[in-house]
Amino acid sequence: MNLRYNPYQIFAASKTPAGLYARQKWLGHAGSRKWNIDFGETVQRLFADQADDGSWRQSDVETITNLFGLHLTVRESSARIDAALTWLLEKIDLQSTKIPPGPEMDIIAEKLVGLPFIPSRRNLFLIGATLFLASIFERDDDPSVLAIYRWLSLEGTKSKGLWFDRACSHNIFRAMVVHPVYSHDPATVLAVKSLAGLQSDSGSWEGGLPFYQTLNALAHLNVPAADKQLERAFLRLYKTQQIDGSWGETGSEWNTFLAVHAMRNKGLI
Repeated sequence: MNLRYNPYQIFAASKTPAGLYARQKWLGHAGSRKWNIDFGETVQRLFADQADDGSWRQSDVETITNLFGLHLTVRESSARIDAALTWLLEKIDLQSTKIPPGPEMDIIAEKLVGLPFIPSRRNLFLIGATLFLASIFERDDDPSVLAIYRWLSLEGTKSKGLWFDRACSHNIFRAMVVHPVYSHDPATVLAVKSLAGLQSDSGSWEGGLPFYQTLNALAHLNVPAADKQLERAFLRLYKTQQIDGSWGETGSEWNTFLAVHAMRNKGLI
């Protein structure tokens, strides 16, 4: 894909987890003195304040945020990361999904900057984000993880690719697409079909779904129904890229990271 502007320049001096990933994987900075210093400072910050039980300040959102940052930096699991995943998994209660949503169950958008998840009912947010992290940190075959995936498969198939509502579905879909088995599950296939019905001619998705996160999620799959949607979305990227190579008026580094990651997943750049 011949973009009009260089999409990598926004990451050149970034110390965020996404920026460090881009500098390591895409810009070839790994091993340089500056990258090593920035990497060490960021990883130290991410691990700071982790409690003995594995959580960060007993907060599911903060624990998920730090784990995702560690996924983009240290990449591999460790005893401390495993403890955090166990803490999150033990908080999941499938019975709570039957409770009507209320203000106390909502996630505030500002807390999710730099994450591939969106505000939703807290219990479904916890399920989607925790399974996503468990899968990418190679606990995808953990019996407790598989039990939740099986439940999601049944619920998603029964509801034709929708888990409760669009926001919850987005967060759960993120977990489905990164699992080596459930990325091919009938519920995942139905979810892709459901998204196709929401895509406009401009390449964006309706129903309150964020463009860059949805694009990135679909780019994890290798199925025609997802690729067809990505064709429109990539055309939108080409048309809307800014002169500095980035996308979006706010959160441009994160938007650009999601866009470039998706294009690289598909071998376009």
